[in-house]
Parts: sequence; C-alpha cells; structure tokens
Amino acid sequence: MKKKARYILTTFLLLMIIGGVFFIPWALKPENLRETKNKINSILYNLEFGDRSYNAKSLAVVNLSDGDIFISKKANEQRLPASLAKLFVIEYASTIANLDDIVSVSTEALAMTKAGSSVANIQEKDYFLHNLFAAMLVPSGNDAAYVVADYCGGILSSQADSSEERVRIFMEKLNGYLQENGYKNTVLYDPSGFDMSALTTVLDIKAVVDRLLEKDWFRDIISQHSYTATLPDTSTQTWKNTNTFLDPESDYYNKNVIGVKTGSLSDDYNLVVLYQQHGKEFLICSLGSQSNSSRYDDVTYIIKTIDESNSLAH
Repeated sequence: MKKKARYILTTFLLLMIIGGVFFIPWALKPENLRETKNKINSILYNLEFGDRSYNAKSLAVVNLSDGDIFISKKANEQRLPASLAKLFVIEYASTIANLDDIVSVSTEALAMTKAGSSVANIQEKDYFLHNLFAAMLVPSGNDAAYVVADYCGGILSSQADSSEERVRIFMEKLNGYLQENGYKNTVLYDPSGFDMSALTTVLDIKAVVDRLLEKDWFRDIISQHSYTATLPDTSTQTWKNTNTFLDPESDYYNKNVIGVKTGSLSDDYNLVVLYQQHGKEFLICSLGSQSNSSRYDDVTYIIKTIDESNSLAH
C-alpha cells in the first residue's frame, strides 16, 4: 500500500513538473490546490479500501482536522435538502437573534406547519430561542422552524403584520445571506425544508455544519439521543433524536457518532454525521439515498473504513 501511494504521488509530481508554466499558475490558486489535494486523497483512499458504489446520489466525507475531503461523489450537484434546510435557518437566525430571547408562539405561526410533516409538538406558549433550535435539530420539528422564521422575520421587519408575511421576509433575507456567505448552490423557500423546489449541495451542507460546530450549544444539542429543554416558565419538554446512530437500542448505534442530523422528503433520504475516531473528527454528508436503511448502510460502511484506515490514523 505504502509503495503504491508513493508511486502515485511521485507520478503526480512528475506530471506537475512536465506541465511547467502551464500548470503552475493554475495550481497555485488556493481553490485549485484544495481540489488537487482532495483528488489525491480520494485516489489513496480507493487504493487502501477499494472503490465502492454508494447508494447516495451525492456524498462528501471530510477530515475536519485538516479540511481534506477524501470521499466525494457528485459533491457539486444540487439535491433536495429536506430537513437539512433547518441547518441554514438556524445558522442565519443565530446571527440576528439571541439564544436566550423569549419567543411567544402564536397559533398563526403553528398553523403554517404542513400536514404530514415532522413536528416537535410546540405549544402556544413561551420558549427560549435555543429551545426552538433544539426542537428543529433533535426531532426535526417543522412547527418549530415556522415559529423561528416568524419571530426572526418580525425582527427584520417590525411592519410585517402576519406570520405569513414575516416568514416570507425571513426567507427572502435568508437567501440573500446564503449567497453573500458562500452558499452559492443553496436556495430555500420554506424554513422547515418541506419543499420540493429547494436545492443544496453536500459541499454547502459541509460549510454550514462547519460553522455551526464552532458553537458549543450546537454540539451539545446534536449529540444527545434524548434532549430535555427547560422553558421560560421552568416546565420541560423532551424530544427524541431522529439520528438512529445515537439510539442505544438501534442496530446502527455507534458510541463514536456525536451528531448531526437527518432529512427526508419524497424518495430522497439525507444524513449528516459527525464521527470521532483516531483522535480526530470526521464529517460525513450524504444526500439522496433511496431509503432510510440505505443511507445508514452507506455511512456505516464509511465509518468502518475510517476505523480500519492506517492513513487516517496518522
């Protein structure tokens, strides 16, 4: 394996030299250096484990210690985000409101929740904003997403006089924020992700999770199989995580998985997982699997190969 790896790298370096002045200006650009490095990592990964046909339509696996993507499948192709849209909503909402803001839930906002979607059973009462973020992340509550968009839309426009208008304003501003902050291939029309027109890529999902992982409160929420929120009136509400890897009673349970989120809509099943191994963190982003089990099987295989990898252990 090591001899093959050295051969690949040596051959690549020789090609760089032969390319001379035509290749070097292109290669010196940061975005091209990253792309080239990721391609080398992918080649070395396939040499170590062999290629595999993944069920997911798009896939990216990242070593967060250095940012290297060592598995990639159609990472720039747009897919349905489904409930992963909530990640973008939370990231943007956290820039315009405070975690400890008290949000008074209205019947009007709750009524926007579409029939057949996942809910967190949000009540018409007061919640802390971070309670609602947890309700969006753990049970993937669409009702909580509308409440957050309604509240933040009111901050953005005090003149908006209905939940529908406030949510519309929030989504309009959110899409502007996405374009201005590097999420060039993501467009969202509904804060819950329950929308067949929304689009994203695994690379945009990676980017938003990267930013959210910088926040301790986010890590705390996504790591728990069962999350209990304490509301402003000191009452509590408990939610079960949709991420089966966190469920001790599941066949897919893995103690080294510490988040992140699921999403599904129509025949597309998405999964983002944060995995710890070799003293490092790995982010696995999978979009467009054909079934609930196939998305978990893909990620389980990736986790197994990370566990067995000699190159990733160093």
